[in-house]
This record gives sequence, structure tokens and C-alpha cells, in this order.
Amino acid sequence: MGTELAQPARSAGTEPAYPAVDGGIERLPATRRFDPRWHRRISGLFDLWLETDPDGGLVVPTAPGRHLDARAVADLVRRSGGTADDVRILADDGARYTDMFSEVAGLLGHDVLVSPVGADIRHVTARRAGADPEPDCGDGGAAAPLHAVPLDRVTRRPLDWIVVQPPDLATGLPGWFTVDHGLVRPRTGVVGLPLPDGVALATRADFVTRRAIAQRLGAAADGMVTVAVTARSGGFLVGTYRGTQAVHSGDQLSALLGDLPLYGCDLRLWLTWPSDADEQTRLAEQVGELAETSGATVWTPPPGGSAELVEQSRDLRALDRAGTPAPWQAHRPRYAAGQTGFASTDDGRLMSRLARDRVTVDRPAQPAAPTRHVGAAQHVGPDQHAGPTRHAGAAAPGDGSGDGDGKGPPVAAEEEPGWSPVPVLPRPALVGEGRRVPEYGPPWLPRGQQVNAEEFEAFVPAPGDPARLVSHGVPSAELFLVGFLDARSAPRGSHLLRVRIQPGGAIPVTVLRSHVPARFQHLMRMPDSYLLPAARLDLVRSLGGFHTEKFGRLVSSGVEGGPVRIHSAPGNGSLAGLSHDVRRWPTLGAGRAYALLPAKPARLPRGWLRLHHQPPPARPGRLMVELRVPRGRSIDVSATAGALAGLALVRTPAQRLRTAGVELILGSRSYERVRVERAYRAHEGAWRRDPAVSPGTLSAVVAARQPAAAGAGSDAST
Repeated sequence: MGTELAQPARSAGTEPAYPAVDGGIERLPATRRFDPRWHRRISGLFDLWLETDPDGGLVVPTAPGRHLDARAVADLVRRSGGTADDVRILADDGARYTDMFSEVAGLLGHDVLVSPVGADIRHVTARRAGADPEPDCGDGGAAAPLHAVPLDRVTRRPLDWIVVQPPDLATGLPGWFTVDHGLVRPRTGVVGLPLPDGVALATRADFVTRRAIAQRLGAAADGMVTVAVTARSGGFLVGTYRGTQAVHSGDQLSALLGDLPLYGCDLRLWLTWPSDADEQTRLAEQVGELAETSGATVWTPPPGGSAELVEQSRDLRALDRAGTPAPWQAHRPRYAAGQTGFASTDDGRLMSRLARDRVTVDRPAQPAAPTRHVGAAQHVGPDQHAGPTRHAGAAAPGDGSGDGDGKGPPVAAEEEPGWSPVPVLPRPALVGEGRRVPEYGPPWLPRGQQVNAEEFEAFVPAPGDPARLVSHGVPSAELFLVGFLDARSAPRGSHLLRVRIQPGGAIPVTVLRSHVPARFQHLMRMPDSYLLPAARLDLVRSLGGFHTEKFGRLVSSGVEGGPVRIHSAPGNGSLAGLSHDVRRWPTLGAGRAYALLPAKPARLPRGWLRLHHQPPPARPGRLMVELRVPRGRSIDVSATAGALAGLALVRTPAQRLRTAGVELILGSRSYERVRVERAYRAHEGAWRRDPAVSPGTLSAVVAARQPAAAGAGSDAST
């Protein structure tokens, strides 16, 4: 996800004090008697220091004559302003009073943390087991706040805190904090509670209630993902474990749910619609944005209604504004085709169409109608019989791609051979890959992406001469190609290759699990786009080439099928015909390099300048400048060629440049950032310092030597 859901935090400098193992022996933490003056406070946790009197009752140390009951403890917390926080009881043998603290949790509506029976509350004085204790101040106190832990009275080992939940809302789900070896630590990220097939998003205010309800929901049908979320101000309310909350839009919520398998699935939103009409309109827009961005069919109750948990079936049902069971509403992505996988029942629940048809539908078989045209095979659903096979460009009835009459575009391939309507190809199912799969090619794309689980077809924009696309490769400055299910999504004026992609060869852009470089972030809003990474092009094969004409026609360009390659071509930001993804130099700090310039005044090359790690041999008629290159300002040709060596289907000049002895390349955009430290001229086969050249930026030094009437630019291969 863009933001992690409910991950335990381990802040820097607060590592667990135990257990550390040295030679198989566990070292016990160094501790000291609990002292409230040096106690470490935890944000969101109210600490209450209590003691046991000789009669066995709990008292406040400053008022030892007054025994406390549950209401008195709750009143102490309320008067101290801690009613919005969980409560930790700093008392020995706290679990002995579990019944009382359970009542306290119910009165406050928050969890109460207590120590186990047989445990003393101590302060940890070492950050790590075996480390030196915290230095003492002059008055016997610690130099820094100390963690309080329950310590076993016999073994002196740390014990975990016991979390007492409100009795009416008690579950087996985790609390707001994580407890680990006696330490209480805040969680980080977005507040998310696990559902059987999804997640419940919560805030600090409704965390306990959400947790209780989430446990009572049962597993949904296969292919259904459930997300519980609060609707607020025409968007989705999301909270963090820092106690903050914000209203998210549909695409922000889609990014937040990136680890859920939403693409091509059905997403059921467990929410209550706002009563305000304007907020309902805005929320409907954000639900549609969520469907477009995630690629899922999003199901919601009708506007003004809500989703209710049915205790008997442990399922959700939709209610209208009057509280009557109502059908769920489907919000589908623009490129969704065919029927939805689920349908509403009379009692407001969602049921799989396949499961329902298996039980209730028993139709006699009918003979298939004659085939009109040989094209892409049409999927036959459980409640459909084999009918006429449509042309690849014809839309299925009711998929929203026709002209509004539900019949789709006309099938005219027989009347006008050579062209066909622009098709919208079907989506493939997805599968998540493990972390040990082969790399994809682009260095910013980590392993473990979601890829196509089945073979499918797509259209790849291919600029340049169509006759060279298969033999020479598709020109691109990236280490991937982009495929579209809808040919109309491709840039205008580009040729198209229709390709067939085997399982594992494509990654949906909308579910990428990595930071996407800014130069193609626009693809994130195109739910029918797929990355075809360079290292997986062996799974891609061209079926032929096309170009588009007016009236939505695809015309064959005469390109035959074959393997698909990438031909590295210059683009915005690329140098020397290399791709955007190159290895930079220097990697740390500034580096020293050398460049050769004509001895007579001349302009710098327009595109790039060749650099050397070491001074090259002295050459008459040349001026050598010693440069100070800032971090990452030049391209390391040798490292780039090595990184691209394994991409057999990518044609790049990197190896050719390395063979020619080119070590570094400095782009013209960096001339102003590179500084000339010294200059040398060739004299009797050696370089001699030229004091006439003053230090400065490379552009300024060359401009200072440039006469008013300068000649043409020099060749980049100097």
C-alpha cells in the first residue's frame, strides 16, 4: 500500500532491551525499582500508578487510606483528561484484579493494560541486553526516561502486558498498541483491522467498536473483498495510529488498499451513506473513481442507505434510507465487460451468480446459431448459451461500449474487408509473484508484483517505421513497453502492435507496488494499461501491426508477427541513445573526471561530452580540463552496460560505447553544474598546466574562451 496498514513500530533508539542471545544464553535486562520521576510516557496511553495495601486493595500511593473500585479508577482517568486513551495500570500483580479492570474498560470504552500475576513493575535501565546501564544522575535518578516492564518475581524475566478489552466489545483482535517482551510500543501507519477477506479502516474514536464488529463478519464468497470505511464529507475517512485522521478521495483509497487483490475483483464497501444530498453526490463520484483506479467492481448500498451486519448469517445486507433491504449498486470500471460476478438477493445480500445459477437455473440446451465471422471467441457465462461469435471489435451486449442501445457497434467486417472496429480486449486474471522471481528489468521495479495469471492480448504503441518494428525493435527510451486493452488509449498517430502475452509477462499499472517515476505517472489513471518489462519480453509475441483511422477503424499496416524487442531510442532526458534507467556517477559526493576539448576556442557539444576517470594520453591540439562532477551528474557507461547485459531483447548502444572506450558521459544539461578546477595543454608528449584558464563552471570557462563569432559545435565524441 501507499501507507502501511497496522504495522508494529520499532522507533530508532528504543530497541527491545531483550532478549539477546550470546552463545545460546539469554541475557536478562538490567532493571531498577519503578520510579515515577523517570518513567517514559507513551503517546496515546494513560499511565495510572497504583499500589496494593496490606488488606489487598488497590490505592493511589499519595492517598493510601482510600480503596479504589472500578468507578473510582474510571473517575481518576476522566479527571486527568485521559478518556481518549488506553489505560495502563502500573501496579504489581495487576491481573489479580482483572474483573475490576474489565469493568473499568467498559466504563471508559478503551483497553486497559495490566501486569500478569506474579510480576513486579520495574524500569529497564539498559537499551540492549548486556549493554551498560543508563548513567545515574546525582540524585539517584536515571539520565533519560525509562520503559516500565512487568518482571517475573522469580525468574526475573520480562512478561507481556495483558490487554483487558471492554467486556461487551471483547475480541481476539489486537489492540491499539503492540506488546512485545514487556514493552508497549505504538503502532504506525493507517489504522486497519483484519477482516476475513479485506480490511476495516478505523479511527481512534471508533477503533474499539470497529474491532468488535469486524470479528463478527464471516468469510465472503470467492472473489469478493470487503472494506469497512466511514463516509465523511463526500469521501472516505481514514485514521492513523498517531491519532490523526483525513478524508481520502477514491484514488487515494485505491492506493491505500494496494496490497489487496482488487484488480478485476468485486469490492464490497461496508459503509453508511451521508444524509446530505450534496455529500451523496460527491461520495458517488469518489466511489466511481475508486472503481476506475483499482479496476474493481465496487458495490455499495443505495444512496442514503447503509450496510448492516446480519448476526445469524455473519453476512452484510444493504438497506435503503428507510431501513428496508435493498439491492446493492455496482460501480464498474470503464473497461469492464460482460455481467458482474455477483448479484443482489431479495433480502439485500450479495451472492455469486455462478453459485446462484448452480442452485436455481436448469435450462435445456439450445442449438448454437451460425457463426458470422471468425474472430475472438466470446465468453459464455453460466446463464448464456452459445450464440453468434462476434468480431474481435464488437462489444458484448450491455457492456457499456455501444452507442446506448445495448447492442454494441455494428459488425461490418464482412462488408469492408481490411479494417475492423477498435476492440476492447478482455482483462486477464492476476496472480501475485513471490520475492524470488526473476527481476523485471527496470531498476525501480522491485520483485513481487501482480502479473497476469493467464494468456491475454493487448495493443502496444509502436512509433517509427512499421516495417522495422519486429526486425529492429520498438523504439523506446524505457526498459518496458506499455500495452492497452483499448486501442483508443494509445497516443494518436502511433502504429500499434497487437501482441499476445503469456502468463507472467505483464504488470497492471494501477496495482504497481513501487514508486513510479514522474515521467509516466499519467499511466496510473489508465486502468487498461499494462507494463511489459524488458526482462519478460520473451513471453510476448507480436500478432501483427495496425494503425487507426477516423470512425474508430483499425487498418492493417502489413507488419507480420514475430518476437517483440526494444530498440533504445533517444527521448526526453535520455542521452546518447541510452534508456532513462542508467547507472549514475559519482554515487557518493563529488568526483574528479577529465575531458578533452579542442585547443582552439569552440563550443561545447550540444548533446553530451565524453569524460575520463584518469587523464588520457597527451594529444596535440587538445585542451584537457580537470572537472569536479557533483553526485549523479554523469552516466557510468561500463556499469550501465553491465546492468543491461542480461536483457537479450533490448538493443542499446551501451555495450558499443564501452567497447569504444567511453567511460563516462556528461549531459549538456549538467554543464552548468560541473566545475573546471584546472586546465592543461599538451607539450612535448605531456600535459602542462595552463594558468590562463581560470576555474569556474564548464559553461563559463568555455564561454570565456569563445570569440564573438563562434564556429559550429564540436562533435560529441571528443
